[in-house]
Amino acid sequence: MQGWRISMEDAKITELEIDENRACFGVFDGHGGKEVAMFSQTFLRMDVLLQTDAGKQQLVKFMRDLPEGALVSPNECDSMAGCTAVVGLIHGTDLYVANAGDSRCVLAKKGKAIEMTVDHKPDLTSEKERITRAGGVVEDGRVMGNLNLSRSIGDLEYKRNPELPPEDQMITAYPEVKKEKIDSDTDFMVLACDGVWDILTSQECVDFIYQRLQTSTLSDIVESLLDRCLAKDVASSGGLGCDNMTCIIVDLRSY
Repeated sequence: MQGWRISMEDAKITELEIDENRACFGVFDGHGGKEVAMFSQTFLRMDVLLQTDAGKQQLVKFMRDLPEGALVSPNECDSMAGCTAVVGLIHGTDLYVANAGDSRCVLAKKGKAIEMTVDHKPDLTSEKERITRAGGVVEDGRVMGNLNLSRSIGDLEYKRNPELPPEDQMITAYPEVKKEKIDSDTDFMVLACDGVWDILTSQECVDFIYQRLQTSTLSDIVESLLDRCLAKDVASSGGLGCDNMTCIIVDLRSY
């Protein structure tokens, strides 16, 4: 859902059949432009690819909505965009979740919300310490007074300290990874950007889905969920509920 923003900068992946034992789902919340969110499907490796000529050419195509075969020069790339990335990989009955940024993955088991990720915000002690060591500052909850998250793909202007490896830059694409077993108690998984989590807690989101799971399709539940989070108008919202919103619900009851 585009919400009240002038453009849609989110992207997603839903690969149901990588092979007979694996499936992959991801939400990418873009900022400063849609191009990095559309380009991203991995983490640290993506920051390297974004700086190659081929990567810059692809960004230009996304920025300008050009077809894949369009001829562009890497010198035309002036992107300062970035995106969060939260990805869930199902391998058999194992769930691996990798996250960089403030999008979130929540697992629902027997009515309880289990957070599979940590929201990477600049005010978190460990994140703030890394930002400070890298020469940055946190002002009003924002890195250098600008970026309101502490990990992302792209945002290369925050990753230019030549003395530090990628994982120690003030903004890093280095993901945190968590593993959980899918069993008979597992009902579903939710991946969503902060446009959802700004409005609902993890448990409130899970409760909302449980209330509709027996009577509605997943698509209808997602639509209702985003409608629930959308502000009625901008003037009275205080900024909440106005963001782009992307949500994926994965039904795991068959496991």
